[in-house]
Amino acid sequence: MIFIIILLLIGLIAIGLMFLRQYKMQQQLITRLQFGFDQQPEEIDIVDLSAGDYGLRGSERIYYHLREFLNTPQGKILMFSLGAIVASAALAIMGKPFRSILLGAGGGGVLLLTLGLFFLYVNKKEKLNKVQTELPSALELLAAIMEGGMAFESALVHMLREADPKHPLYFDLLIVSEAMKKGRRRNEALSLWANRCELVYISDVVSSMIQAEQTGASLGSVLKHHAQAVLRENEAVIQRRAERLPVRMLMPMAGCILPAVIIVAAGPSIVRIMQIIDDIISK
Repeated sequence: MIFIIILLLIGLIAIGLMFLRQYKMQQQLITRLQFGFDQQPEEIDIVDLSAGDYGLRGSERIYYHLREFLNTPQGKILMFSLGAIVASAALAIMGKPFRSILLGAGGGGVLLLTLGLFFLYVNKKEKLNKVQTELPSALELLAAIMEGGMAFESALVHMLREADPKHPLYFDLLIVSEAMKKGRRRNEALSLWANRCELVYISDVVSSMIQAEQTGASLGSVLKHHAQAVLRENEAVIQRRAERLPVRMLMPMAGCILPAVIIVAAGPSIVRIMQIIDDIISK
């Protein structure tokens, strides 16, 4: 009886293996017949070039995410809470009373939040100043290359080949060039540049370039015009800073230079007057 059951199992296994082999042969035949007719869909680039952190590395990526986080109410609350916890723990270790700990916690939270926002503001302001300072030169160079007979895409690639990729302006332009290479139209890539760089001059340049492409105007002339406009604005900013310089110098002069001048000029006379007063009193 056991021998018959074993034979039945072996037979069932053999039949199953035969059907499996036949199924595999049919699948291979179907695959050969379909070869050349079914085209595999090409892989679509799912990289979001419009993301603000695209291409950022190291500290710049950390600054970006920290700035985005602190722009939310949750980020501000977390930063305030962290400062409050650190300040209250330090005061508790020092043995301060509960009222002092409570006031110190509020002050520590406000201080940490203010320092964090100020540091990120300074970092962003420095980046925008670099972009605004370098923008006229970049636009002039693009216009000069395009006047030599190159299209905008080729001129951009030629300029970026010799530029510093770590500079924020050329970094954003490198992403614009990459977006056009990945199949995006010029208008979409330029709009991407305006969205990534939060500078009004970039938005004006992009709007004029898109309008020039739609109307058929000369793109080189548009770039030259905006280069001169931004250059004049930069000169006006420098002049305003120079005009405010004497006012800012008053406090350092009054606090540092003026006391030294008074000591040097009137010091001997003051000493002589004090000696005369002492002689009169002693008599």
